[in-house]
Amino acid sequence: MEKHTYVVAEGFSTINGKAVPKNREIELTEPEALFDLSLGRIERKVKGSARGSGKKPLLEADDQSDLVTDKAEA
Repeated sequence: MEKHTYVVAEGFSTINGKAVPKNREIELTEPEALFDLSLGRIERKVKGSARGSGKKPLLEADDQSDLVTDKAEA
């Protein structure tokens, strides 16, 4: 079975009988992860997105037209 990377919530030192490493990421199959996912102890790591990076996604060029750039317009 294919394994996926999951991020462990703070406060948990073991998941599925395995010690949680310092980076809080563990590799589990979907059946192994199901119980802890249902309790909110882990979350599937999403690769290649702004989610989980601590950074907000940048606005697209078209989206910036709605931004107020002058205090007089506010």
